[in-house]
Amino acid sequence: MENDKENVVQAVVIMDVFNNNFVPISKSKPMGLFPVAGVPLIDYVLESLVSGGVGEAILFCCQDATKIKDHIKKCKEDKVPWTLMMEVQIMSSDICQTMGDVMREIDAAAMVRGYFVLLGVNTITNINFAALLEQHKQTCKKDKGAAMTLVYKEVAWEHPLISNDKTLLLAADGNTHKVLMHEKYKPKSKEASVSLPLEIVLQHSEVKLHHNLVDANIALCSPSVPPLFSDNFDFQTRSDFIHGILINEDILASTLYYTLIKEHQYAAAITNWKTYQTVCRDILHNWAYPLSIEAGSFYKNSYMFMGNHNFRKINSTLSRLCLLKEEVLIGEDTHISDMSIISKSMIGNNCKIGNNVEIRGSHIMDNVVVKDNSKILNSFIDNNCTVGENSNIEGVIAGANVCIDADSKYKGHIFEEMNTENDKTLLKSTSESGTEWENESSKDGEDEFVGFEKEWSDSESCYSSDSSAESTLPDSPVPEDTNIFLQEVIDSLARGYEEKLKCDYLILEINSSRYAYNIQLHEVNFFVIRALLSMPVLIDSKSVLNTVKDILKFFRPVIANYIKSESSIMDCLRAVEDSCIKNEWLNGKAGQVIHLLYESDIVDEDSLTEWFRDLKENESVLVDQTSVVKFFEWLQEASEESEDSD
Repeated sequence: MENDKENVVQAVVIMDVFNNNFVPISKSKPMGLFPVAGVPLIDYVLESLVSGGVGEAILFCCQDATKIKDHIKKCKEDKVPWTLMMEVQIMSSDICQTMGDVMREIDAAAMVRGYFVLLGVNTITNINFAALLEQHKQTCKKDKGAAMTLVYKEVAWEHPLISNDKTLLLAADGNTHKVLMHEKYKPKSKEASVSLPLEIVLQHSEVKLHHNLVDANIALCSPSVPPLFSDNFDFQTRSDFIHGILINEDILASTLYYTLIKEHQYAAAITNWKTYQTVCRDILHNWAYPLSIEAGSFYKNSYMFMGNHNFRKINSTLSRLCLLKEEVLIGEDTHISDMSIISKSMIGNNCKIGNNVEIRGSHIMDNVVVKDNSKILNSFIDNNCTVGENSNIEGVIAGANVCIDADSKYKGHIFEEMNTENDKTLLKSTSESGTEWENESSKDGEDEFVGFEKEWSDSESCYSSDSSAESTLPDSPVPEDTNIFLQEVIDSLARGYEEKLKCDYLILEINSSRYAYNIQLHEVNFFVIRALLSMPVLIDSKSVLNTVKDILKFFRPVIANYIKSESSIMDCLRAVEDSCIKNEWLNGKAGQVIHLLYESDIVDEDSLTEWFRDLKENESVLVDQTSVVKFFEWLQEASEESEDSD
């Protein structure tokens, strides 16, 4: 029996996505219960695992574990097929805030017995996990240090899963598929070129470059992976792990590989609202078969196929004068009234759609009432909402129990029910919201977007200041642990500056505080610079800029320890922006501060140019600040003079 258990394929499913991309919907329901084409995400995951040869699944929950446990219990009571073929364990921890924390908990609990599959609850796929894990084992026989094989799907460059998510550039050995370089870029990145280290080309006879890969958040792992997370507290995300292995391959004695799934197989991860919409449509088009509405593997084929990729529950009622165009899903006990037109939309259970309503490119959850003469485009409406008559909404995200008044017109807003009174509250997009939707009404066929007027955040850096004078963003309170961490860093640096302590000791103190409050690396980058520009000595200084110069010189080893990559430089510049807006002693001095950073070789010209472009796009108050304008004029002139001299 022990031998049989050893041969069972194990999978670890991380049930949290650790971001705010689906706020406010994610506040009331865990990601695993998000409905995708009428089916909770966790059902897709478990169905795909059992059909892919997995015999034991470990679901690790950091939030809402009770709701997940209740759902799994109900599945077992209903004798859903996967419950008969796969063992499911649920682990939970309230203290885990990152994927790295989860892996360290799994290592401490010794839950995995050997090689295993690692994926997120936002992954939808129909691949054969057992076959791919066996392939990874064969790789490990050739390379004892092989820690992980990353799984990707190769698609056309214009595929929406690439254009609407972070773009990946992967370089690998053409013979062994060993990963040599792994870089991600924000969606629709304007970067015209990429840098490929020369040693990659010189040290390998054949190098493959991939720029058209969909990352479905699937990895095949060796037994060494959990201990690697335990030994390296810098590994907070999968990206941290990948970059850490690539940078410290010799030190960690570990390597990474990649594999591409077959052309007929499907793999995707739901990371934001646009990829959510894309995956829903893929399900209706049967791209993820056998994860299919038509096959009825989830609800015993209680959907009726109506042509044009339209499906409805048998007990739903449609008026003779309503029109379902294409890619429509209608839940049970839902009624569509006269002259209403539905296209490219999912409508849940027990909804009431009034007369002369148009719904296009939208997702309507359960128990929603849409009254007469309303228009809903590219929006997400959660459970128990009401949309008043004659309303016109586009690119709207409405949380549960929200009532949108009659005759309302909204474009690109978030609505969330207030806790204190029975009313809605209006929020605008933040850098983490990711709620832009494809505009189906675009007549010219161009890639036009509606929703929140925001820019995609850097793949690692999300700390930007909304400094527009006309901004309606509410002040977001900084988490208490983060506040404490920032204050401890300020205290450490201030004491170190006053007592002239060695910077090595200060770095140890900062790292100790970081682990104590579970602060991610990009947060440390941001707050170290924020702390340097918030030291008490600056408040009382008669010559602030001279003091800043002395501080940068004294703490140069500390800065060099954290600010050393492109993304960390952007963290640094965002911290400068935040400090120059919030700290009175730096008022009007932003240009001089970044000039000091530039002269100290802490930031480079390319990063400064990108940051200045972001300031313009985000309409920051720093854009028109005299010192900033003069600095970038000087930078431009210096660059032109340098080119002329060449």
